[in-house]
Amino acid sequence: QVCDSRRGWGGVPARPGAFARSGCRAMSAGQGTAWEEPEGAGPLASPFPRLGDRGRGEGAEAAVAPGGAVFLRVRQRLGPGGHGEPAGPETGASPGGGCTEIPLVVSATTVGSWLPGAVLRRSPWLARCLDAPPGRSISRLLAGRSPGGCCGGVEEEEEEEEEDELVRPGGELEETEAEERVAAPNTAARAAAAVCCRLAAPDALELGLPGRGAGRLLLSPRGLLECLELCTEGARAPPPRGALGAAPAGRLLALLLWAAVLELPGLAGACREAMDAGALDTGSLALALACAHAAGDAELLRLCYWRLRELLLGAGGAPRQWLDGRGPVHLAGGALALRGAGVATPLAVLRGVLEADVEAKRRRWLVPTDGYVLCQVHRQRAPAGGYPHRYELRLDHSDELLLSAMREDEQGACRLFEGDAAGPGTSEHCAAFLGLVRPNFWGTSFDLHDGGVDLEAAAQLVPAAAGLPLPQRRRLCRVGYETNILGDCPRKVTVDFERDGVRHHMENVAPRWDKKLNSYALPFFGRVKKASAKNFQLVVDGDPNTIFLMFGKISKDVFCLDFRGPLTHLDAVAIAIAALAKKRAVS
Repeated sequence: QVCDSRRGWGGVPARPGAFARSGCRAMSAGQGTAWEEPEGAGPLASPFPRLGDRGRGEGAEAAVAPGGAVFLRVRQRLGPGGHGEPAGPETGASPGGGCTEIPLVVSATTVGSWLPGAVLRRSPWLARCLDAPPGRSISRLLAGRSPGGCCGGVEEEEEEEEEDELVRPGGELEETEAEERVAAPNTAARAAAAVCCRLAAPDALELGLPGRGAGRLLLSPRGLLECLELCTEGARAPPPRGALGAAPAGRLLALLLWAAVLELPGLAGACREAMDAGALDTGSLALALACAHAAGDAELLRLCYWRLRELLLGAGGAPRQWLDGRGPVHLAGGALALRGAGVATPLAVLRGVLEADVEAKRRRWLVPTDGYVLCQVHRQRAPAGGYPHRYELRLDHSDELLLSAMREDEQGACRLFEGDAAGPGTSEHCAAFLGLVRPNFWGTSFDLHDGGVDLEAAAQLVPAAAGLPLPQRRRLCRVGYETNILGDCPRKVTVDFERDGVRHHMENVAPRWDKKLNSYALPFFGRVKKASAKNFQLVVDGDPNTIFLMFGKISKDVFCLDFRGPLTHLDAVAIAIAALAKKRAVS
């Protein structure tokens, strides 16, 4: 149900009380303007009735609250920073029956309506506001942290502690005096980006929307009603299937920010699912970043980071309209700004996303497991055996796909990805990228690098991306093959890597000549089915009783790969890819 211009929510008459009429008189003095419903727009055009519709004048009859209803009054500031700006011509009735356009400078609009208390209590935050003592204000801050705070700066953190959580994104504060908000200039600026709620009377709730930041652009009375409508099953339950549909990014961001304010995690999760990386184009990405920073939404920040990284460092480079300053989005000074809206988000706020991603991938792929991991490597080749080649690492017992890799040509690097992400068009700057295996020209040395970036090359190619947090590329492992052009002896393989400050060196077990088979042979304990020059085992100090990695051929394009610590998944895949690569100086 949606409130229209004549009736309240669910058919309850919309009758503002005395405090609403006093607000209407204040607006007539030039401090604000009532919500104007477009002609013929229908009930969706105005979610709240104009305050002047009922109770006009000093002698008007006092409004009577419907049973169980609460009068919600919403004040919305206009213009960047909350300062008055020309709001366009205001149309009023002229004595001659025509219309006269009177230009006004409007600083805020105020609207209100009676709503059922049960509907407002769908939001835990509004429920706490209704249960608070009359006169107490509760604020939800949407200012976000400063770049220093996001990076864990000590000074910024201490200042936040002194301000009693006043500057924490998405946090709450309670106060009994409004003057406490302006204790310092930075406190006042952040308070202007807060959603403030005050219980003016037992059946009257006042809500102030932000005058600056992403909240000023995205939060509106209509979005508040829409959020409450979508949460009929409770705060943690997702909205009904298909309720969001193919909603544009702007609407999803508005619902997401309202869900953060109203503490509706079910709706917030549904908005994130509906808004994948593809929905964030060059026009909506700046608004999404501002929204995520304001709400402290880690998942949306992560989505924005990888979309930004792919746009700035991908093959196409940074969008030209971001750099020349002619479009609505401007990238300069290490910040992504919305021109004319007073919203600029430093790219440094994404450092926490990068650190969390690096740590998560390290724990998943660079920490050795106890015992042996039994896997298979599946190779997929282009028709006639040409390139590209695609590799998949699967668990032997369940066929679960762990990693995938793509080699575009014979001498190119082989890129590693999580899951099934590897493909010809998959970028190295996507969230699933794990690293790459780079060979030398002769095929005698293969280096495994992590998913970092060559910072010097990136700074030269894309200077505008200087403010974007990026990890430095590191070498994790080196696989070496002894030169053997004639092929008169078995291959010799060495593996060198460092883990937790300890250097490890492994070599393959030298195979023995088997007279019956008339070839070199090794015991593979039934794991390898076919003889091949690629079959080998890695040990330490020539001890054949402790095998750390075993690689061998099962069929034409399926290979056995068993390994144990200190080797990790990435190490093992890199060693297997090196074994399958073309080698000019190794027969």
